[in-house]
Amino acid sequence: MSSLSSADIRSLVIEAVEAAAVVIADTATANRWEEPSSLEGMTVGGLSAHLVRAAGATIAYLDRTPADRRPHDELLTPVTYFRAALEAPIHDQIKSVSADEAAIGHQAMAATCRQLADDMASRLADEPDDRLLAALGGRMLTLDDFCRTRLIEVLLHIDDLVASTGADRPNIDPRGPAEVIDICMGIGVDRHGVWGVLSALARTERAPHNVFPIF
Repeated sequence: MSSLSSADIRSLVIEAVEAAAVVIADTATANRWEEPSSLEGMTVGGLSAHLVRAAGATIAYLDRTPADRRPHDELLTPVTYFRAALEAPIHDQIKSVSADEAAIGHQAMAATCRQLADDMASRLADEPDDRLLAALGGRMLTLDDFCRTRLIEVLLHIDDLVASTGADRPNIDPRGPAEVIDICMGIGVDRHGVWGVLSALARTERAPHNVFPIF
């Protein structure tokens, strides 16, 4: 379980979105906006648009979830959230929507991302530690756990953009990637068991070949 406070998690995801805006604004990103990215089926522009939309889901889901709503089922965790998300048949739709949204160009997308970081900083500061939100068909999780899922989306897609464009990796608080690594280990264990993950980390010569990557 993470030792980070609610304020820490919210600060880290806001910082990640700010860093994403810098990478999207980079000339290297602009020069390859229409070219294929490191993710199959997405251009660099489409990948950037997907990153911004994924981060913006934080505010979108808060707006859709009444503050007094309570769950009917067990709360999702970051691990069970991604289990459900990876099984959802929406990936082709994501690519199509992202391609359409990329048409505004890299400067407008970077500005949108910067504004999103500002909006998140303002909005998250006003939400209590026990705030819940509904996602994935109405399943609920804590706001902070949803922020953890956004941290994964944003940091992994920053890395995808850097791999696609040659832009510089941003300097960020190392607790952000550490949190992502911890959750990714949890997802790996959920999918492949502790022995599968242990072998993948320390005994690659006999590890199951499908343990990593987990996304």
